[in-house]
Amino acid sequence: REALHKIEHYIQEDGLHAVEAVSMKTVVTAGEEEEVRQCLEDIDLVIPSDKEILMELGVTSHKWLEEAREHRFASEALRNIARDRHSIYLLTDTRAQMDELCSFLDHTYGDVARICGDAVWEECEEDTEQIVNEINAVAPHLLLVMLPTPQQEIFLAQHRKMLNVRLWFGVGTENTFTEKKKKFPSALYSYFNFRLSNSCCIDCLSSFIIRPPSV
Repeated sequence: REALHKIEHYIQEDGLHAVEAVSMKTVVTAGEEEEVRQCLEDIDLVIPSDKEILMELGVTSHKWLEEAREHRFASEALRNIARDRHSIYLLTDTRAQMDELCSFLDHTYGDVARICGDAVWEECEEDTEQIVNEINAVAPHLLLVMLPTPQQEIFLAQHRKMLNVRLWFGVGTENTFTEKKKKFPSALYSYFNFRLSNSCCIDCLSSFIIRPPSV
């Protein structure tokens, strides 16, 4: 609940606050690419979206592990934002992702969600200036971003000072809350776990990832 309260506070304040739900891939990439690591350290609130990250940090709370596995945080945060009638701008990597996100928002929140605009990265031919201008033209309360790592983090790092939004919420494209539950290949989890355990980033995870009080 602490994280949800923080988001409610951020969206009421002037200036941009950044929140990101990070996947295992993002954490591993942060350990290998300095720009991504620095971006995560500059983000106001980082939430693990894979329970393996919490387990690596020593979290044993069944409730927290289940919330991470089911990506409940993003859904609850969006529910609160929609309830309070804050405007939302959508940015996704592909048209298929945009269609899936819009379908999810319509099915889950209906007319309550105030969508004030959207942009698809691949259709803008990676013209970041155009994307920023379109976002600033409507000045949304929330910018909901679904871009892959490290594209998402680099976009934020390079344009944070230019964006006229209250809250950046990066949810990435791995294991997002809009997808139906599906089992991740165990071999791939083992691969990411090995890289995570051997990444220098694991030593500093606790400095920028919010965790439960009992770990």
